[in-house]
Amino acid sequence: MRRSSPANVFQGAMLALRAVADVACSVATFIIAYQIRFAEISKETEIPPQENYIALAILFTVLNIYFMAVSGMYRPMRGASRIDIVFGAIRASSISLVILLALSFFYRDFSYSRLTIGYAAIIGYILLSSGRIVVVSFERALLRRGKGQKRVLLIGTGRNFERIAEKFTGRADLGYKLVGYVEEEKAGALGSAPLLGSLDEMEEIIVTHGIDMVVVSLESGYHDRMKDIVDLCDKRAIECLIDPDMVELLVGPRFFEEVCGSPLIRVKGLRIRGFNAAVKRAVDIAISIPALIALSPFFFLVAVLIRMDSPGPIFYMQKRVGMDGRVFWMFKFRTMKAEAESGPGWSKEEDPRVTRLGDMLRKSSLDEVPQLINVLKGEMSLVGPRPERPFYVEKFEKGIPRYMERHKVKSGMSGWAQVNGLRGDTSISERLQYDLYYIENWSIWFDFKIVILTIFDIIATVKNVALKK
Repeated sequence: MRRSSPANVFQGAMLALRAVADVACSVATFIIAYQIRFAEISKETEIPPQENYIALAILFTVLNIYFMAVSGMYRPMRGASRIDIVFGAIRASSISLVILLALSFFYRDFSYSRLTIGYAAIIGYILLSSGRIVVVSFERALLRRGKGQKRVLLIGTGRNFERIAEKFTGRADLGYKLVGYVEEEKAGALGSAPLLGSLDEMEEIIVTHGIDMVVVSLESGYHDRMKDIVDLCDKRAIECLIDPDMVELLVGPRFFEEVCGSPLIRVKGLRIRGFNAAVKRAVDIAISIPALIALSPFFFLVAVLIRMDSPGPIFYMQKRVGMDGRVFWMFKFRTMKAEAESGPGWSKEEDPRVTRLGDMLRKSSLDEVPQLINVLKGEMSLVGPRPERPFYVEKFEKGIPRYMERHKVKSGMSGWAQVNGLRGDTSISERLQYDLYYIENWSIWFDFKIVILTIFDIIATVKNVALKK
């Protein structure tokens, strides 16, 4: 199992800082424009309510964040030039301002000053561009000091090996540290980078050296090893980039990008990253807090019933494996007699260890409700692949291809597999297919759909349990 690397933690922090800067600059844009238009330049003009322009500032912020996200400005941009950063900020804010102008033209309840929006355009270009440059400069200053560097491994000695090795050598300013390379067969070091071993030793090298990213440039006679390399990257949840010369070997999602001045192909890109991850987290918080408050009487009632039914704690806490292989304690209402569990095992029908109340809670899935606490803590999400125990993860990792790919995202209280009937002791391989489909096709609307289907499932199950009782 792979733990979250310092490089990934650093990258997430920088993306969050970028978003905070964008929000601050977007809101400040209209506040400053308002002050210039009505407090400085046109003092004799009747000053309109500032609240209307604050509403405009909020809408401008939302539009800016959206258009920056869809244009890729919340993806890692370690090698982007300052010109690209400035043009990206101007492009996104220009689209936002055009939409604001159109909306203000059709909105009749209040007449917005077109001159104020004009000032906002100039101020927005300056603030957003400057904010981005400051954040990127701060990020690169930290990278130069060795913070958050991605450890890179070159795989293969194809015809572009020397060029790629040269591009990645000495690029601490962009956050890349070339650890070395592995060759197709033991032919001796090439001198451009440290030789760490052969293809057959690749997994051991990746684990031993804490590799965050691999760049593949195989000789033509070894292209049949490409699938093994991609599967290994999936298993270890590390980035995989490919020499464009090998593009004909790739099947599935791929994205061209420039890294350290070298054009490469990213084999797979996760949708739940950067801005999308921030949106998903915001939805988790926005739902889990009100849900915990609204369900507090239910928590109290169940707590009393559990204590009346059998002695022992209210909650049962179990170690589970989440995103990036991190282990956390997952909350459940206790459904078994205290100290009843003796080791890993699937739940069984008519299990004598299960209490009377526990049987009803399990069958209705209401024993899972306390996981809202895990969601609020950021250990889980409302929707995602269900977390497994470390024992099973280690077992499935060895026997099921692509299993660790489900740990690239946060575990969920419910998932696409669960709303399709795959709960408990069901086919792991089939469940994995649903989990991978969710990860590769994620959208916030997909999450809402799964939440709604889960609620309907719980209601239907509770009705069935009540009728049987």
